[in-house]
Amino acid sequence: MKYIFFDLFNKKKVPAIKENTFLVWEPCSKSHAEVVPGFCKYLLDLGYHVSVLITPDRYKEGLFSRFNNNENISFNKLSQKQIRKYFKNTDLSDVKGLLVTTVGKLYDEVNYDEIYNTFSQNANKSKIFFVEHEAKFAVDKGIWKDDLITLRKLNYKGAKSIVINPHYFGEIKITPKNQDITNFVTVGAIRDKRKNNEQIINAIEELYKKGYKNFKVTVIGKGTLKAFNKELRPYIDIKGRLPFDKMYDEIEKADFMLTSYNADNPAHQRYNTTGTSGNFQLIYGFLKPCIILKDFASINGFSEDNSIIYNKDDEYPLSMEKGINMTQDEYLKLQENLKIYAKDFYNRSLESLRGLING
Repeated sequence: MKYIFFDLFNKKKVPAIKENTFLVWEPCSKSHAEVVPGFCKYLLDLGYHVSVLITPDRYKEGLFSRFNNNENISFNKLSQKQIRKYFKNTDLSDVKGLLVTTVGKLYDEVNYDEIYNTFSQNANKSKIFFVEHEAKFAVDKGIWKDDLITLRKLNYKGAKSIVINPHYFGEIKITPKNQDITNFVTVGAIRDKRKNNEQIINAIEELYKKGYKNFKVTVIGKGTLKAFNKELRPYIDIKGRLPFDKMYDEIEKADFMLTSYNADNPAHQRYNTTGTSGNFQLIYGFLKPCIILKDFASINGFSEDNSIIYNKDDEYPLSMEKGINMTQDEYLKLQENLKIYAKDFYNRSLESLRGLING
């Protein structure tokens, strides 16, 4: 893989740029990095040399660990301060475009027009494309722009966007259902606004009381679970926050992705209205059927054909039970249908990006 250049005359680091380079920048240092490989893949498929502006820590976490070494991609390991300084001093005339994968880091909730203050006054704005992960603020303020990229079709006040879903992570293993121990995985910070962790614990307890011992729940994310009975410990594998390469390994070994959104929780409403979840990208990319409440299913591409859907919160343990008892053939059918959906979503996203860039 190719790396950053050093401008000896000006004594500063500059991104690797070729004749057909497209820059990709993730300005958020705490989240959203999981979308970057997928966006890079789309640009590679469109024939560009992709030059990624990435902080050293994120690169070390293995974000691109599953990428082929022969890909036409360069990694520019820079601090966010160095990246912003670069953009203040370039008009982007030597690149085909720039994709900013989290525009929310370039403005505050007062002035959406701050976005372009990050760049040189001479920068060609028609070459800059933005990904928005939360549409509510801009839509409510009446300043939403239809050419903003979202990861899923919006379901909020009629707002429209360019839908491009990045769910490619590199060369991964698509694995069958485990025969002995059904492995459920939950990914993301252990916070109530992200998911209902108590619901997961209660389901584990109910399965235990029913006599099920052939399952476990792998927990990946920052935070701690609330206290649970010690007899449940063999069924809960808490990994904590993992670097990307280790997280990829764990997801490959899992059978089902657990979501635990509640329809009556305002914090969860964004998952079917104005935003989405990184879990969905992992589900599409690794072909891991999910367990999900009906209210959040169809808009995110999930159905009885590719996932386990439950109608009410009290059916959550039964949905996990269904996963445990599912045969390998039944599981394979879910995966095959999920693959069809993910491939179609990929192709639609690729054409959307092509159209956006070409104007």
